Amino acid sequence: MTRTSARPRRLLAALALLLTLPVLAAGCAAAGALRPADAAAAEPKVLYLTFDDGPGDETVEILDLLRAHDGKAVFFALGQNLARHTDLGRRIVAEGHALANHTWNHANLTGLDADARAQELEPTADLLRSLGSESPCVRPPYGATDDAVAADLAARGTEQVLWTVDPADWSRPGADVIAERILAAPRGAVVLLHDGGGDRTQTVDALRQALPRLAADGWTFDVVPGC
Repeated sequence: MTRTSARPRRLLAALALLLTLPVLAAGCAAAGALRPADAAAAEPKVLYLTFDDGPGDETVEILDLLRAHDGKAVFFALGQNLARHTDLGRRIVAEGHALANHTWNHANLTGLDADARAQELEPTADLLRSLGSESPCVRPPYGATDDAVAADLAARGTEQVLWTVDPADWSRPGADVIAERILAAPRGAVVLLHDGGGDRTQTVDALRQALPRLAADGWTFDVVPGC
């Protein structure tokens, strides 16, 4: 074959490759675009259930329901309630749940100076340790926090934990409503519920509806990571 006849063929081959590269690049981009959705679908079906303001009258029923569905949760206890229900605090720890700090009497930490915050946090932390809890997690009442509160909690070696889904069981909208809001929570949601601070029978009834349905669909219930 002569050089003059080979050169056009090489030019044609190079041209074909250049035309193919954009197609390959588009295909790679399309494949990459699918990865986040694929990753989300691969995430475990887990909810992080949390209970504030207890222990209270409904704590025993909530613990029984969690045990029936092999579930674990975080109980953010008020020191003043925990002091009256140390038996429940010990049970929470013994059954593998996290027992964590929600202050002594539900004070808004953003309205307190450092000394007043210490009076809310430290006695509760001492009581938690006496009951066997080693959880470093704190939930500020009302979810009220600011830079000063966050810095104070960090300096204490604790971790501030809020939530991503609020079924508003505190407003008692009805067990069916609470259950549907729990069922609608996305994978990995930190769900705010209450086992104290008032009548929580709607919360218990909502869990009786939601937990069996979620468990049957492959969902699990676990402690918030780090707590």
